[in-house]
Amino acid sequence: MSAVALAPARRAAQSGTLSARGAAAAVTTGTESQQFAGALLPDSGGMADSALPSVAVPSTLSAEGLASITTGQLDQALVSATTTAEAAKVSVLDGLISADAVLAVATSYANGVAASSEANGSALVGLVVNGLSYGDVSPAPNTRIDLPGVGYVVLNERIRTGDGVHSTGLTVNMIHVYLIDPNLGTVTGEIVVGAAQSAASL
Repeated sequence: MSAVALAPARRAAQSGTLSARGAAAAVTTGTESQQFAGALLPDSGGMADSALPSVAVPSTLSAEGLASITTGQLDQALVSATTTAEAAKVSVLDGLISADAVLAVATSYANGVAASSEANGSALVGLVVNGLSYGDVSPAPNTRIDLPGVGYVVLNERIRTGDGVHSTGLTVNMIHVYLIDPNLGTVTGEIVVGAAQSAASL
C-alpha cells in the first residue's frame, strides 16, 4: 500500500519545469503597459526570440536594436533556461538616463541535486545618469540612484526565487526607473530597459 502511495510523489519529484522571458524594454504609465521585443519560451523548451529596429515613446523612452532571445532544455537529468535582452542608443526621460548599450542576461539550471541562477554577461555601456557618466559598468546588484523630482532608478536589479536545491529563478532588470508622485510618494509608472527572467526546477 505504501509503495503505491509513494509512486506518484516520486514521479512528480523527477518532473522538471522551466520558464524564460525577456523584453528589451517596457513602459508602464497609469493603466497602460507597453512591452518591446518581448520573447516567451514555450514550457517544453526550445527557443523564442523577438526584435525591433527601434522604439520611441515621446518624452519617455527611445532605443535602437532591441532584441530578446530565450532558450531552454528540459530532460530527466538537467533543466536549464537562459534569457538575453538588449538595446542600444538608449535614452530615458529625454536623456536623464542614457546608455550606448544595455544587456541583461539571466540563466537558471537545476539537476535534481542543486539549482542556481546567474546574471553573468549583464552590462551597461556608456551609462550616464542625471549628467554623471559611469562609463562601461556592471553595477553592483540593486544599485539605487535617486532622481530628484522624478523618482529613482535601480541599476542591475535582481530578484531571486527558489530554494536553491530543487528550484531557482532570477529576474534581471538592468535599468529600472520608478516614477514617484512627489505628494503621495506612490509609484505612478515604471520604465525598464533590459529585462531578463529565467527559472528551472527538477
